[in-house]
Amino acid sequence: MITITMAKHFLFSLCLLLFTSACLAHHSELDRFNQCQLDSINALEPDHRVESEAGLTETWNPNHPELQCAGVSLIRRTIDPSGLHLPSYSPSPQLIFIIQGKGVLGLAVPGCPETYEEPHSQSKQQQQQRDSHQKIRRFSKGDVIAIPPGIPYWTYNHGDEPLVAISLLDTSNTLNQLDSTPRVFYLGGNPEAEFPETQEQDQPRSILVPIGRRGGQKQQQEESGEQNEGNSVLSGFSPEFLAQSLNTKEHTAKRLRSPRDKRGQIVKVEDGLDIISPELQEEEEQQSHSQREEEDEDEEEREQRHHKHSEKEEEDEDEPRSHETRRKWKKHTEEKKRESHGQGEEKQEQEKKEEEEEEIQRQHSKGGKNGLEETICSTKIRENIARPSRADLYNSRAGRISTVNSLTLPILRNLRLSAEYVLLYRNGIYAPHWNINANSLLYVIRGQGRVRIVNSQGNAVFDDKVRKGQLVVVPQNFVVAEQAGNEEAFEYVVFKTNDRAAVSHVNQVFRATPAEVLANVFGLRQSEVAQIKSNGNRGPLVQPQSQSKSQ
Repeated sequence: MITITMAKHFLFSLCLLLFTSACLAHHSELDRFNQCQLDSINALEPDHRVESEAGLTETWNPNHPELQCAGVSLIRRTIDPSGLHLPSYSPSPQLIFIIQGKGVLGLAVPGCPETYEEPHSQSKQQQQQRDSHQKIRRFSKGDVIAIPPGIPYWTYNHGDEPLVAISLLDTSNTLNQLDSTPRVFYLGGNPEAEFPETQEQDQPRSILVPIGRRGGQKQQQEESGEQNEGNSVLSGFSPEFLAQSLNTKEHTAKRLRSPRDKRGQIVKVEDGLDIISPELQEEEEQQSHSQREEEDEDEEEREQRHHKHSEKEEEDEDEPRSHETRRKWKKHTEEKKRESHGQGEEKQEQEKKEEEEEEIQRQHSKGGKNGLEETICSTKIRENIARPSRADLYNSRAGRISTVNSLTLPILRNLRLSAEYVLLYRNGIYAPHWNINANSLLYVIRGQGRVRIVNSQGNAVFDDKVRKGQLVVVPQNFVVAEQAGNEEAFEYVVFKTNDRAAVSHVNQVFRATPAEVLANVFGLRQSEVAQIKSNGNRGPLVQPQSQSKSQ
C-alpha cells in the first residue's frame, strides 16, 4: 500500500515537473517572439567605442529591440597597419566581412596538427627554438570569414591601409548554450569591455556563487597580495598555478596575467609579424620577380636604343634592310613585353581557377556531407563575394548580387549563417522581396540609398535613407526594397541567420501566378496583367525606365 502511494506521488511530481517545464519553455518562446513585434525600425549606428594602441573597436548595443528580434550582436573593428588583434573566442558563431584592407588570420583548432613549421637548422640552439603552428589564412577586401564558436583566432594587418571588418555574433544560435548576452573571451591582454551595456546584467547572476565563498576568495587575494588586474581568461588564475600548469617560471606566469596592460584589444607589432606563411613568402618573391623584370625591361630598352642608333647609321647604305630589321625588332620587343607583363597575372588567375575547381570537386564528390574528405583542420572558412566575376545576379544597368551559403562554403552548414553582397549602380533598384527563412541585417559599406520595409499589416516600418556605417535589421518575411541614390553607387552586405536563406521576389511571384488570378486580385484588365508579367526586367534588379532611356 505504501509502495502504491509513493508511486502515485512520484507520478504526480513528475507530471507537475513536466507541466512546469513546458509552461516555462512556452513562456520563453513567447518572450522571444514578442521581441519581434516592431512598430518601427531604426537605422542603427555603433553605440560604444574602445580605442586600442593600434586600432578601434565599435559595438552596437545588443539591447536594441531590432537586434533582440534578430538575436544577434555586431562588432566593427579597425586595425591599423602592423596591428594585431589579440586571440579571442566567443560561444556564438561569427561571420566576418572584410570591408577594407588585407591581412592574415590564424585559428587554434583543438586536435589539429601544427602543419606550418620552420626549416631544420644545423645549430642546436635554433633547433630548440624552431617554431611551428597551425595553418595561416590570408584574406582581403570582400572576403566572408566563418569562425566556429569556442575557437580562438587572431588577426593581423600586413597591408599599408587600415583593415576594417564587420563581425556578426549569432547569440541566439543553438550552438551557444549560454544566454543571448554577447561574450568575447580574450586569452591575453587587458581588453576593455566591448559590450558595456551587458555588464550590469551580468552582475545579479553572481548570486550563483555563495557570498561567503566570494568574500573568502577576495580576502585570500588581499592576504596573498594578488590582484586581478587583467581582463583576460588567464588573469583569474594565480601566478603559482599558471607556472605549475604550464611548466614555466613564475615571472613568466605573471606576464601571462597581463597586469596593467594598457594597449587594449589591438596591439602594435613594431617590426612586423614574423610568421610562417607560404602566401606571404610568394608575395615577397613576386615583388622581387617584378623588380627583376623591370630591370630586364630597362636593359631591353637600352639595347633597343643602341640598336636604333646603329640602324640610323646604316640607313643610308641599306635602307630596305634597315626598315625590315626595325620592323622585326619592334615586333619582337612588343611580344617580349606582353609576355613579361601577362605572365604573372595569367599564372595567378590559373592557380585561382585550379583551386576553385578542386574545391567544387571536393564538395560534389560525395553529394552530401563531406565526411573524412574535408575535416575541420583543413576546412575552407573564407569566400570572396565582392568580385564582379562572383556575381549570381547581374544587370548591366542596375547592379549585381552575390551570395554565400552552406552550398558554396560548407562550414556554414554548422554555423547556420549566410551572407549576401549587393552593389546597386546609380538609381538602381533591388525590387521588393523577403527572406523566407531568416532574419537579415543590412550594413552599408559605401554610398547611400533608400530602404523601405513593410510588415504584415501593410505598414511601412522603415522608409528612409541610410548611409555608410549604418545598420538596418529586416525581420523574417518583412518585405524590403532598396534603391541607390542618383550621385553614387550603393554598396552593402546582408548577414542572414540561416545557412540556406531563401529569398522570394514579388515580380517572380507575379510571373508564377495565373493571369486570371492576378486580374481578380487587383481588379486589372488582361492587358494590364500581361504588362506586369511580361514587360520590364525579369530579375529583381531594376533600372527605372526614365533613367534607362536617358542612359
